[in-house]
Amino acid sequence: MPDPTPTRRVTTRLRRLATTALAAVLALTAAPAAPAKAASGSYFYGTYTSLAGTRDYHGYVPSSYRAGTPMPLLVALHGCTENDVGFDLLTGLSALAERRGFLVVFPDQSILANPAQCWNWPLSTNQHRGWGEPSIIAGITNLMRSRYTVDAKRIYATGVSAGGVMSVIMGVTYPDLYAAVATVAGCEYECDVLQLRSPDQAGLDAWREMGSRARPVPVLIFQGTADLVVPPSTAGRIAGQWAQTDDLAIDGVDDGDVTATPTLVERGQVPGGRTYTHKVHRSTGGAVLIEQYLIDGAGHVYPGGCSCSLYGDPSGPDASNLSWDFFLAHPRP
Repeated sequence: MPDPTPTRRVTTRLRRLATTALAAVLALTAAPAAPAKAASGSYFYGTYTSLAGTRDYHGYVPSSYRAGTPMPLLVALHGCTENDVGFDLLTGLSALAERRGFLVVFPDQSILANPAQCWNWPLSTNQHRGWGEPSIIAGITNLMRSRYTVDAKRIYATGVSAGGVMSVIMGVTYPDLYAAVATVAGCEYECDVLQLRSPDQAGLDAWREMGSRARPVPVLIFQGTADLVVPPSTAGRIAGQWAQTDDLAIDGVDDGDVTATPTLVERGQVPGGRTYTHKVHRSTGGAVLIEQYLIDGAGHVYPGGCSCSLYGDPSGPDASNLSWDFFLAHPRP
């Protein structure tokens, strides 16, 4: 078998160059800091290895971070044909982390695991706790906890497309680790691309996967109505799955504590940009557990994302800021 070490060294050098270039771009595009002598944050990168495999990652530590003072952590998962650095540039999450004060890490899918760099969500191995890619992503998350002072109740996961499917899987398989999740153009747990199985069945399977760790996990959903890759109806399936999962997680009984019918539906528009429908699902106790943004005319894109990326749609609602608002409202109990 050929020695992978030279390839790994080249990849590491390229990652350093890409991260440095990203820092330069974000420095040019970010809003100027008010204090003239304000400290800047710092990027980090590395490689995580476990029995399940090896994955690279990079991340950002904001200038407001102080060791010993707990800070939230966001785990951000890219989509197919992307990598971690490209997803950072698309979403602006490192720049947002600097402005709003949180740590962020971007796991990178290996081309050896998937030539298109998709997270391998269809494989059963990658739909369960302690196995495959979920265990690797959780491992990178816990590695961040060991290196930085992370607020254990404010760890979140987000992702787009294949990464959006994986963020849902992480919420199901590690509800004791992730307080809430966001998914952009993603899919329900055990994604049924043919939509032959009911969301309730997926919700039941998700609840069973949670086991003794079962609890209501808040989820934020973004979906374009003109998406040709992910059927727009998938947003409703995700909401239905989580309504069932959260309902069962409350008391173990399917009794309508949370329903797939939204309690609030409102229209909105980005100034000079796209219109959208915002749906909110509350529990009978009044807690917001599911939110949806259905964006009129948007394709398979990241809403509000940088126009520098093929997957960016600056005319859409700002998914990164909206996600962080949602996350801050949902610490883990």
